[in-house]
Amino acid sequence: MSDVKLGFLEQITGVLYRPKYVFSRVSGSDLLKGLLLMILMTFFAVYSSMNYMSKIPLSVISPQLEGSMAVFVGIGTGITIIVGWVAVTILLHGLGVLSGGGGTMKRFFAMHGLASVPGLLNQLIRVMDSSFLDSSTLTSFYLAYRDIDNKLLKALLGTNLLNIWGLATFALLIVAVEENYEVNRTRAFLIVLLPSVIHLLINYFTI
Repeated sequence: MSDVKLGFLEQITGVLYRPKYVFSRVSGSDLLKGLLLMILMTFFAVYSSMNYMSKIPLSVISPQLEGSMAVFVGIGTGITIIVGWVAVTILLHGLGVLSGGGGTMKRFFAMHGLASVPGLLNQLIRVMDSSFLDSSTLTSFYLAYRDIDNKLLKALLGTNLLNIWGLATFALLIVAVEENYEVNRTRAFLIVLLPSVIHLLINYFTI
């Protein structure tokens, strides 16, 4: 790790176009910055999810019910993101150590927080999108997703890897693992791939 320290804004912007340089200068003391980014992303994700669901009649989801599930969806979204982030970070750390790396978990938590910058940008766009889209359009999107017959495709869509934001986060995590645990790019790719495969399998068998 380099002794050169970057400012918070430099880390946020730099991670998008020179991630290796930024991650090489991250230390365990940057943990609070990573946590702040995750909290912000979670807040916007909860807000946009509630906004979307408030515009989809509950009767569309279940004909026997009326009203909205916005609050419940928002709470579920927040819990899922935070618990998922912690679980994936711990899993990746364990795999990195088992691969012979010596990086610290505290430093990797900070890196994983910075790797969430694409997700944060995505959620900001979702906040704006959820504010402008009308109820009928959102309902059509929901019904189109619900009626997808291909179970594998539906499960894959749920992993968030079929969009630019998910792929960008995936790529940043590869660089973070490579830097923190000093493993080669191929091994870092396989380490980061495992949680995504687990997520895909969970989605597939719970749909």
